[in-house]
Amino acid sequence: MQNRIDTPGSRFVVRGDRRNGVDRLSLVGELDRANLPTFEHELEAVTHAGGALIIDLRELDSVDDDGVRALEETSLHAGEDGWWLFIVNSRGLVRDAFERAGVDMLLSDTDISEILASGDGEWSPTSLPPLPGERKIRRLRVVGERR
Repeated sequence: MQNRIDTPGSRFVVRGDRRNGVDRLSLVGELDRANLPTFEHELEAVTHAGGALIIDLRELDSVDDDGVRALEETSLHAGEDGWWLFIVNSRGLVRDAFERAGVDMLLSDTDISEILASGDGEWSPTSLPPLPGERKIRRLRVVGERR
């Protein structure tokens, strides 16, 4: 079962899966200010110290400045909280948005999930918690003023 989180009229979906202890969130559609709570919720469910996360942008059609800032903040949190982050498979308008913001160095040209695919095991769906009712006490905020 693949976890698919979207709401009626939403243009944004998050799919989660895991392989060999590495989580992957695949972002689909449009990541903008309106969809950031969904992204934050799913991100919070899979991040932990010592962990590794791949954010796959292959199916992301567009991202606004708030979405780029959220991914930049996610990268900062990864470094501060001791987990690995790989943002992969950007293209077209999505890559352009990162370049305009001057943070294209966050984007990996190597899709680590392809490297993992060559090993043992298979990607298996991750059960992400329901939206948005039950939040953990620790809340990760990825939107804020640019530093």
